[in-house]
Amino acid sequence: MDSSRWELIIQKIPGLFLATVIALVGRYLATWIPNLGGVTIAILLGMVIGNFFDFDGNYGLGVRFAEKKLLSLAIMLMGLKLELSVLGELGLSAIIVIIIMVFSTITMGIIFGRLLGLSPSFSILLGVGNGICGSSAIAAVAPIVSKEEEEIGLSIGVVNLLGTIGIFLLPLLVHLLRLEEASSGLMIGGTLQAVGQVVAAGFSINDKIGRLATVVKMGRILMLAPVVLLFTFSSSDNNSDSKGKFSLPGFIVGFFIFSLLGSLGIIPETISNFLKSLSKVLLIIAMAAIGLKIKLSSLLKQGPKALIAGLFIFLGQLLLITFLIKLML
Repeated sequence: MDSSRWELIIQKIPGLFLATVIALVGRYLATWIPNLGGVTIAILLGMVIGNFFDFDGNYGLGVRFAEKKLLSLAIMLMGLKLELSVLGELGLSAIIVIIIMVFSTITMGIIFGRLLGLSPSFSILLGVGNGICGSSAIAAVAPIVSKEEEEIGLSIGVVNLLGTIGIFLLPLLVHLLRLEEASSGLMIGGTLQAVGQVVAAGFSINDKIGRLATVVKMGRILMLAPVVLLFTFSSSDNNSDSKGKFSLPGFIVGFFIFSLLGSLGIIPETISNFLKSLSKVLLIIAMAAIGLKIKLSSLLKQGPKALIAGLFIFLGQLLLITFLIKLML
């Protein structure tokens, strides 16, 4: 390795170290504030630190490396979480409801976001985050549809905030609607954003609803693969040259390879579990780096609109799944 390459690596260390420290602090604080989540806390910490100090100089290269390269690696490893065996536990009605909910939620995100003056990419991130699996879905789709750190950070913050509210709202709602256990599990698993939120809300009612809600949530997570592929093709069509060339980004190819390996059980369980944990850590580091680049002025400008759009999306989800449950179950 020549001296220039070593020099480039050394230049990345300060920013990478800073993002890692923020990520570790965020992950630790998440044990005390579990409903908020390590990703959201890391973004908030990075944002606070980044607005008080200028890290564009010695820290810039490392922060950009964490934001781009580590995020790509985290997305690739996310594929291990997509276990196709979950489909066997879902009935046909539940699968249909999940598909309708995911694509309807993304559509609602685009519509409400645009009505409130948000950019198309920001609107998509809010829809995807609400529709599939919160932070992970936003992180997976963001490199394809958005290059704005503020949009990524804000969408994750809004989605996680609404999901936290949903932990307490959904058990109350299924009680008021007097839903049976199967319908309750479908509503909770089909609307809340993060797995932890679904587990917290479902098991707070009883174990059976908690189990059903978790399986439904896993079904939604499986939708991440086709949605990522859909936006990849869509982005390629919008940016294609006259020769119509198309190529999948490397992290998308890796994502599908790991999802296939995970579903087939080729990777030993201990290694698979390690890689899944590594994916979470890398994702938090990347989000901390993104937080460092979010400026308060942009947050104040777009934050209220993003929160209102997210609220409309969440309410739309609840109305739609209530209708579908009454119609199909």
